[in-house]
Amino acid sequence: MEKIKIKIALLLALILSVSFSYGENFDKEKRTNKDTVSALVIAPSNPLYNSISNLSGLQIVTMIDSLLDLDNVPNDVIKYINDYAENRLLKHDFYNSLTNYYENSAIPSNSTYGKWDTRNISPYNESLTKNDTSIILTLTDSKNNCNFVAPIQNPVITSNFGWRKGKNHNGMDLDLQVWDPVAASFDGMVRISLFHPGYGRVVVIRHYNGLETLYAHLHRLKVKAGDIVEAGQIIGLGGSSGHSSGSHLHYEVRYKGKPLNPKHLISFKKNELISDSLLLIKQKWNYSVLPMGIEYHTIKRGDFMYKIANRYGLTVNKLCEINGIRRNKVLYPGRKLRIK
Repeated sequence: MEKIKIKIALLLALILSVSFSYGENFDKEKRTNKDTVSALVIAPSNPLYNSISNLSGLQIVTMIDSLLDLDNVPNDVIKYINDYAENRLLKHDFYNSLTNYYENSAIPSNSTYGKWDTRNISPYNESLTKNDTSIILTLTDSKNNCNFVAPIQNPVITSNFGWRKGKNHNGMDLDLQVWDPVAASFDGMVRISLFHPGYGRVVVIRHYNGLETLYAHLHRLKVKAGDIVEAGQIIGLGGSSGHSSGSHLHYEVRYKGKPLNPKHLISFKKNELISDSLLLIKQKWNYSVLPMGIEYHTIKRGDFMYKIANRYGLTVNKLCEINGIRRNKVLYPGRKLRIK
C-alpha cells in the first residue's frame, strides 16, 4: 500500500502542477510575465492530457485526495497507476523532470541549472549531467500560449550540425541577409546578449523546459540579459559578426550545455516542430534526441544504410536527411533512426 501511495503521490505532483494552470482562478489575460509554473504544463501526446485538460484545479485535487484517503484502492486504479508509473514516470526520471517546468522562480529552470551566468556562453560542467538517464521535455503548450516560431522563416541551410573541418559544428548555419530579423524560438529569458570573439554578436535564451537556444553572428542586438521574450519576438538582426565568412545565422539548441541537433526538433522545410515533446536519452558525452510519437528503427547487428532505407521504402539520402547524418555514419546496435 505504501508503494501505491508513493506512486499516487508522483501522479499527484504531475496533476497538481497542471492545476496551477487549469484551475478556476487562473486568468491568462492578467499574466504579465510567464513563469515556470504557468508556462509549460502537459503535452497533448501525454496519455493524461485528454482526461485532465477539461477538469478544474479543484476537481483534480478532490479526485486525488479521495484516492489517498482510501483504505483499499480499486484494483483497476492500482493497475493503471502501476503501469503509468513504471512506464512513464520512474523510467524517465519523471520526478526530476518536473522541476524543469514547475518551480517558483523568476529564472527559467533555475532548479536544473543552479546558476545564471550572463557572461559565459556555456558555464556548465559535467556534474550537471552525470546522473541523467532519460528526460521528457515538453516543447509547446498552446493552452498557455507557449508556442514555437522558427528563428528564420523558410531558411536555406548552408551547414548542418555535426563534424566539420576537423571539429564539431554544434549548430546549424541558416542563410540570411544583413538586417534580416531573427526571432526567439520559444518563450524564455535572455541569459546572454553581448559581443563574443567567435560568435560575434550573440544571444542565448534559456527556456522554461531547460533548453537554451543560441543565435550568433548577428549585426544588431535587440534584447539584453534578463529580458523576458515570447516565441517569435525579434531578438536581433542578421549579420556576419565574429568568425564568419558571410552573412548567416548560426543557430544552436542545448540542454545542460550539451548541443542537440536542431533537425531532431524542427522541420525547417515546414517551419514547425516535429513533435510537441522530446525524449532525451543520456549518452556518454551528449544526449540522443527522440521526438515523441515518431516512428523509429532500432539498429541491429548487421544493419547498414541501404538495408534500413529499403525496408521502409526510403532512399539512403532521405534516411540521412531525416536523421541529420552522413551516409558513412557508423551504425551502433541499439541506437535508433527515425524513419518518418
